[in-house]
Amino acid sequence: MRERNAVRVIPRSAVTVALENPAYPMAYGVVANISDVGACVWTTGTFAVGESVVLRLSFPREIQPLQAAGRVVWEDSRRDDKGALRLGVQWSHATGPAHARLKEMFAATS
Repeated sequence: MRERNAVRVIPRSAVTVALENPAYPMAYGVVANISDVGACVWTTGTFAVGESVVLRLSFPREIQPLQAAGRVVWEDSRRDDKGALRLGVQWSHATGPAHARLKEMFAATS
């Protein structure tokens, strides 16, 4: 079994997400878990592994969504009964003010 790069946090309240890439229609989803290195997202959208995406994450009690860039690193193509599948997204930037804010937000949701 592969060792994890970071501790994953499962949000206590829903963190919704809009996923954007010019080659695909806008997709929406919910964060299953999140960490310093990325997130697992349930979505009805379809993205190819290796594709870059921009995520607009809406955290509870936050007025503005937080934007983060990432890359799809895995896909579980088995859809649930509502048509959603899981995507693994790795953050493009692991440092800087935007990533620090992201870490604050997901720490507050645990």
